[in-house]
Amino acid sequence: MAFCNSTGACNKLGNNTADQFHHDLATLKLDYVDLLLLHWPCDTVEDNIQTYQLMESYVRSGKARAIGLSNFNAAKIEELLPHVSIKPSLNQCAFSIAGHTADEWGRDDTTVAMCKKHNITFQAYSPLGGWALGGTARVLGDPTVKAVAAAHNRSTAQVALRWVVQQGIVAVTASNEKAFDVADLALWDFSLTEKEMVTLAALK
Repeated sequence: MAFCNSTGACNKLGNNTADQFHHDLATLKLDYVDLLLLHWPCDTVEDNIQTYQLMESYVRSGKARAIGLSNFNAAKIEELLPHVSIKPSLNQCAFSIAGHTADEWGRDDTTVAMCKKHNITFQAYSPLGGWALGGTARVLGDPTVKAVAAAHNRSTAQVALRWVVQQGIVAVTASNEKAFDVADLALWDFSLTEKEMVTLAALK
């Protein structure tokens, strides 16, 4: 479960973190959630700290089993960590081939390294390139990605996902086709070579 505290995003609930959280619990008809994420950084460091500390109280009260972040870059994580008593378990950011160099929302290699340094799981959303220049169609249609896929007798989507998970990054994706779901899970019986990993990482 994720909520945001950014200006204009949650006006209906008055940008009130507690109201948003209890509203979402009621909507889901749950007594607790397994994971609660602060979906975007707030407008100030102080607001990030205040919001995250409130989330910590939900862990202590049993309303959330774990808490984390989304779209936080390395700098914002470093600003937050000295003020927390429960380390974020996860930071969820867009990350993909041709989409891992934008640091504004943590969509970059530096943020991945920062998360690993602090033992925070980095989770890639849009791992097929949804936030890359040109989007998913561009990434999956790229000649280099196609060539690597042909070399392994795999789809370009499988190569894109394998490139992410082979870096020790958790990938989250979805589809409305069973065949795509099955294919997306078939990542563990092949590996990309070091040269392929570097070549794919260089795509812009």
